[in-house]
Amino acid sequence: MQALVKYHGLKDWKLRIPYHDSISVNTTSLGSHVVVSETKGGEGDLLVEGKKNDDALKRIQGVSRRLTGKGFEELGLHLDSSNFPAVDAKGLGFSSSAGAAVTLALFHAVSDDDPDYTELSRVARLFAGSASRTVLGGFSRLHAGKGYEDTFAEKFADEKELPLRMVIVPLTSSVRTEDAHREVESSPFFRSRIESASKRCEEMEKAILGGDLRKVGELTEQDTLELHSITMTGTNRLVIMSPDTIRIITKVRELRSNSVEAYFSMQTGPSVFINTSEEDEDKVRRAVAHMGYKTIVSGVGREARIGRASPSSD
Repeated sequence: MQALVKYHGLKDWKLRIPYHDSISVNTTSLGSHVVVSETKGGEGDLLVEGKKNDDALKRIQGVSRRLTGKGFEELGLHLDSSNFPAVDAKGLGFSSSAGAAVTLALFHAVSDDDPDYTELSRVARLFAGSASRTVLGGFSRLHAGKGYEDTFAEKFADEKELPLRMVIVPLTSSVRTEDAHREVESSPFFRSRIESASKRCEEMEKAILGGDLRKVGELTEQDTLELHSITMTGTNRLVIMSPDTIRIITKVRELRSNSVEAYFSMQTGPSVFINTSEEDEDKVRRAVAHMGYKTIVSGVGREARIGRASPSSD
């Protein structure tokens, strides 16, 4: 998942409700795969990349109680979550895809009903706010309400409206998203950020529906720089970008000056998404690869679903 209008900070940590709306696009090349099995007489457990993860186990409790009325351990289920492709990077949206996958997998494990994706977007939000959008796929918007019911995601477009292509550059970092969420609230510019991001959501949705790649790219770059500026101006002066991030941004701007459609985007991490067109995708990929960086190419991804994971899943 790539967030196009991003959020940092939560006005309700228990329900994981952001201060403002946000918009993202699912990818076809990055995702999470969850395998569910029954435990033999023991408590339920959750593995992430083959290891116990206390943070993920804590987050799934809210999902479990909303879906079943029980704590996760009471269900007697074993969930094994893994991300693909296997890369050591930060800022690729794996917590979003994992939250969406875990929510859908748990729903199907305890229910024979067809999923209500709007309701699942509310439930997935309890794992990660961005997972709410990832459940639905395509271009989706998370509406930040005042409580559980009025905070949900809505898919409003897919590749038919905007056939976006992405060249993704994975980069490593030790920064935790939860730390960034808390950090931004101490920035003197945080309130201004809420206002501008709210306005940008309206502009972004209009640009996507109109198939305007240039406008989408410009808005996403502005949003990226704004998001990182409030983390850098919080109490702990958290810098998430790396020198490699800056090199790639510089290359993107150089490509654009040579009439290549290319626009940078970052989330909570140094990794860079380069938004481009099908026509210019290979030019962008070759330019970044020539700098010595590994790349992952992607199109607009689908909703969370049951099935076998593959390089084309999301």
